[in-house]
Amino acid sequence: MSAPEPTRRTVLGAAGAGAFLIASGAGATLSGASTAAAAADAVVGPDQHPGLRYWYPVPRDPGVVRTDVCVYGGTSAGVTAAVRAAQAGRSVALVVFGRHLGGLSSAGLGATDTGRIESIGGLSREFYRRLGAHYGRPESFTFEPHVAEQTFDAWVEEAGVQVYRDHRLEDVRMLGDRIHSLRAENGKVFIADAFIDASYEGDLMATAGVSYTVGREANATYGETLNGVQFRTGHQFQRQIDPYVVPGDPSSGLLQGVMPDEPGTTGQGDDRIQAFNFRICLTRAADRRPFPRPPGYDAGRYELLLRYLRAGVWDAMRLNTPMPNGKTDMNNNGAVSTDNIGRNYAWPDGDHATREAIFQDHVTYQQGMLWFLANDPRVPDAIRAEVNAWGLTNDEFTGTGGWSHELYIREARRMLGDYVITEHDCRWTVAAPDSIALASYTMDSHNCARVVVGGFARNEGDVQVPPAGPYGISYRAIVPQRGECTNLLVACAISASHIAFGSARMEPVFMATGHAAAVAADLALSGGVAVQDVHYPTLRQRLRADGMVITWPPNAGVLAFDAPAELHPGVAGDVTVTFTNEEVTTVSAVRLMLTAPSGWTVTPSTPVEAEAVEPGAEFAATWRVTAAAPAEPVSQAALDATVTYSGDVSHSATQAVAVAEPVQAPLETAASTRAHFGQRGSRLAILSNGADLWDGIDQYGAIFHDGAAGPTTTATVTVVSQEATDPNARAGLVFRNDLRAAGTSTGYVALVVKPENGLLLLWDADGSGTVESVLRAVLTPSPSPVHLRLVRSQQRFTGSYSLDGTTWQPVGSIDLPTAAATQDVGVLSCAHVQDRLGLAVFENLVVG
Repeated sequence: MSAPEPTRRTVLGAAGAGAFLIASGAGATLSGASTAAAAADAVVGPDQHPGLRYWYPVPRDPGVVRTDVCVYGGTSAGVTAAVRAAQAGRSVALVVFGRHLGGLSSAGLGATDTGRIESIGGLSREFYRRLGAHYGRPESFTFEPHVAEQTFDAWVEEAGVQVYRDHRLEDVRMLGDRIHSLRAENGKVFIADAFIDASYEGDLMATAGVSYTVGREANATYGETLNGVQFRTGHQFQRQIDPYVVPGDPSSGLLQGVMPDEPGTTGQGDDRIQAFNFRICLTRAADRRPFPRPPGYDAGRYELLLRYLRAGVWDAMRLNTPMPNGKTDMNNNGAVSTDNIGRNYAWPDGDHATREAIFQDHVTYQQGMLWFLANDPRVPDAIRAEVNAWGLTNDEFTGTGGWSHELYIREARRMLGDYVITEHDCRWTVAAPDSIALASYTMDSHNCARVVVGGFARNEGDVQVPPAGPYGISYRAIVPQRGECTNLLVACAISASHIAFGSARMEPVFMATGHAAAVAADLALSGGVAVQDVHYPTLRQRLRADGMVITWPPNAGVLAFDAPAELHPGVAGDVTVTFTNEEVTTVSAVRLMLTAPSGWTVTPSTPVEAEAVEPGAEFAATWRVTAAAPAEPVSQAALDATVTYSGDVSHSATQAVAVAEPVQAPLETAASTRAHFGQRGSRLAILSNGADLWDGIDQYGAIFHDGAAGPTTTATVTVVSQEATDPNARAGLVFRNDLRAAGTSTGYVALVVKPENGLLLLWDADGSGTVESVLRAVLTPSPSPVHLRLVRSQQRFTGSYSLDGTTWQPVGSIDLPTAAATQDVGVLSCAHVQDRLGLAVFENLVVG
């Protein structure tokens, strides 16, 4: 048979910045377009710094590089793929668009969006352990950008990976259904037997002719509920803000930042993608850099923000997560913040100049917003003072004035594989049988548009809904469909619907898919097969040996627990552990063991040994387990299972079990997140997780008296202790019309203490069903224990606290017109995390 004819597929070159203006629907010329055009002939050599730019011409550097594996993209996924392929003994070329390794993980996203930390394994977990070693900890999920980049740089050097920086994909040469080589803009040609696309945009995938999509599917496409157009409460306007240049006059035109598009109907599909921004590293240090006034600054871009400030809402910089050495990771927050909504639609398929124009527009918008808040005399003095207390760091991003060199590409192209991850995977209504990694973060889409609804500005597209738990990323979601490219794996632009991609798109997941892609590439090369034909059981075995977590609970494929989620002290329950032989041969001398905390009794009720278990077969054992009384009314304990077989092979797994002394009548419980409750006399305890109690998120566990609060009621309690799962965890008193109706019930006010920075009086001022207003009593460190008192007088609520139970200090008073004549009253807790449970302990809840 004759060899197939070679063909070339070429990406759009570095021309045509004006395409952005047409594709985005923008009404004004972008300052970045002229910047890109003016710089088109300015070649940037390797010894020159390009400044704050996405694309810049580089010198010619022709030649041919031949390796086993070529990884395109210097993202965190690209680094882990390259390192793992090199560890397998493969020669590797890591081809990097720019000069920095690590993608967003080294470009300011220092507050890692982890989801369940226990679901992170392999090289992904190793990265966070290396960061921990730098800071003298077991691992660190918050870190400085330069430390992350140094870690990535050292990693590839240690592994012997050849790194080619400033090499941008220009075209690929195909031999039939295989990539033969890719050519960079500078003339360098990379020939390899296997390719991994680790770019956020899926540029190599698209250039190779692999099927993909851009934008949001309709809900009807995959039977979802959170896709397409979505008007929800998260990062939404809390006040009615006039969107017109002349207030009340539509003929005067719309303010900048408001789109003339029709709002659309819920669940309707479109080509929109979620907004981009820069993750900003801020500091209060004395040598901080002041926020720069960018070229092309236009104060008119912030008129909408100004009106919002004048309406009494100041939240644009409130998502500012602490990182080591006094630095922060600032992200978008609220209705008008760092997200440049609706100005990125042309990015996924844009040529280099189009993307450069979008990049510069985001620089101008975001730097301009901070300069506006810090300097414009129309901004209230207190806000200007607060903003000017912050600045850019002097030791991060030194070549770009302290500003991140990389734009946060939250979403671009998404491959259409033989398996598409959807909301159903996230909700556990379906499960991929060929998992190669886990994702567990919230189904998270930032806003996609800002339009006019009912004569007022309204954001559209924000979704923040937790999954049921960690779920599998199918191997078929990282390889093209059968019949398409047979030697390409895709680590970032994976096959997922818009809303499922919003959960899976986090950096720990990308590092895991990069790791898995490298192992699969090695197996494909060793077996001489297409990536679509890699033997999954062998891949699974390799990934497990690498410490990857590919099932939930961890190692569920080898050892699976069937255990009660909660036990009561002294009451026996059955715990079954099932071993599945995932080896390719029969195993012998199989023994299962179960251990429990000291003071528990564990008695086997079935045999725990088997002579042999064939491939794919199972062996299960059951124990009768009785828990001892916990130190507090509720606590969490661990059951450990181990299987040994064939002499020296073993696997272990751990199952967390809550132990609770039951809550007694008349007290009742309610939960909008995972929660366990306990009571021992006057002592109450809540063991729960929960993403937040704020602005569209309402996740808590509560112990309460049903309907016990009338028009004049005083509730007091002592918060004895609270686990510091997060600085913003919270526990305290709550009044609400119906505590069982989280997210919808009004009449909602809570007085809570945080592990750091004191107390908050939170309430639902706009009747949305979630709290969005706050008064603070800042105490550092937060007191423990602390006495709380929340008093209702008709529709006025007053919160105060005491350190000794006698002298009370006010937090504040608020009016709540939605409070019903009778309300539920009690205690609640939110751990402000989803990856673990936090314990809050209360004493002497009194309602009168």
